[in-house]
Amino acid sequence: MRTYLKENEIVLNIRQQRKLLEAVDKIERNAEYRSGGRLSDFFSSNVPCEENGFKAFDYDKFCAMVLFFAYRSTELLKTKLMKLLNYSDMIFYKENGISISGVRYAHLPYGPVPENFDILLGAMAADHIARIDVFYDNGYEKHQVVPEEQMPEGILSEKELAVLERIFEKFADFGSVEISNYSHKEKGYHDTKQGEIISYAYAKEIELN
Repeated sequence: MRTYLKENEIVLNIRQQRKLLEAVDKIERNAEYRSGGRLSDFFSSNVPCEENGFKAFDYDKFCAMVLFFAYRSTELLKTKLMKLLNYSDMIFYKENGISISGVRYAHLPYGPVPENFDILLGAMAADHIARIDVFYDNGYEKHQVVPEEQMPEGILSEKELAVLERIFEKFADFGSVEISNYSHKEKGYHDTKQGEIISYAYAKEIELN
């Protein structure tokens, strides 16, 4: 992770790089991680509970979800990806009583996002699974999700893939701003404050029809 950050210092702005390097320093100081814990385990709860959809975090499924949306989209921006992941996990939980990835989602200004998403995406980049490319369009900075490996087989079930497809179709014509505004209307987002975890209990309130 540290090597990836240093190699991509031109892409990342100073604030982003400092934030991520501080997180890497925290990991390195953590005795449990040094003794063999995985990066994904350190940043996400492995105790099934309502905050993670009663599922321990599954890094492989999380990566497969990201790759699914990256390959189904012609230009997938990070902000939209965060919302697609949230809706996929929430809807699957609503219908099956368990989430797909086990990710906890936090309330941030642009809508729900996976907890510690920058670190998780950084891990994916370091593993050469997917990366974030930054470019400028009419003065706006955009962060595009670029897949680096093929969609894995056997990681996501047919039922999980069906939900991802439904979410993709629902928001296919939404831009990042539109899907962010749409997510702000959800009760789970409305009832929580900046930085708080949005419980999967709110999944029952989501209606996509």
